[in-house]
Amino acid sequence: DAARYLAHPYGIPVIGWAHEIATLTTDDVLAFYRRYYAPDNAILVIAGDVTMAEVRPLAEQTYGAVPAAGIAPRRRPQEPPHLAARRVEFKDPRVRQPEWRRSYLAPGYTAGASEHAYALQVLAELFGGSSTSRLYRSLVIEQKVAASAGAWYSATSLDQTLFGFWASPSQGVNMAVVEAAMDAEIERLLADGVDGDDVERVKARLVREAVYARESLSTAARIFGAALSTGYTVDDVEAWPERITAVTVDQVNAAARAVLVPETSVTGLLLPADGEE
Repeated sequence: DAARYLAHPYGIPVIGWAHEIATLTTDDVLAFYRRYYAPDNAILVIAGDVTMAEVRPLAEQTYGAVPAAGIAPRRRPQEPPHLAARRVEFKDPRVRQPEWRRSYLAPGYTAGASEHAYALQVLAELFGGSSTSRLYRSLVIEQKVAASAGAWYSATSLDQTLFGFWASPSQGVNMAVVEAAMDAEIERLLADGVDGDDVERVKARLVREAVYARESLSTAARIFGAALSTGYTVDDVEAWPERITAVTVDQVNAAARAVLVPETSVTGLLLPADGEE
């Protein structure tokens, strides 16, 4: 992330860097808490067999007694244009399983070219979301160059997010072989696009999983909380299955070609300290 973001605070660890944490005092922590942990900087999500008539007085009694902090409107730095691919290699003696990763700057639900967000969710699941995905079938089952491989994407973000790929080499396979195989699959995706039957199958699975997620009180609450904190609405969450169902093959292909641009990529290798790469 530090190599990925040139200006945006997403490149900073959530709790800060170790050398900064080492200098924190109790007064620093308490001042931060008093400044930002306030009702006007919070979203309350309640899940369970309750009604608004029951819950609202309790919320007002509990949180209404806490004074607002007067949180100012957010002024968020934005990324400058990314004009060159970047590469990071990290070696450590504790690494037992090497790993290859690549991420691309991507839009989310409420940031960037957000019209691609739902298509990118379908693409991530189709291309690398399970053991039936194209990446897994090619790299793990057919070529046997990787022990695992996949793709990921999160559309819930205040600003631009990431679309990424990852793979771990099979025993005795050089990392360069894995990277070449991954590059070939990405190039094939961009050249040939996705299959219509695969898109329909993946959309049905995503909608089915969304229905199952609502059976869990904690999962549903987390989904709504994350959405509301990043500019999404309750109506948007409720409409998600219909919007995923409406995604077309052309939209998936357009999203892939819009986002998988080499100049916006960062490739990372996690390697043993004294092993073959």
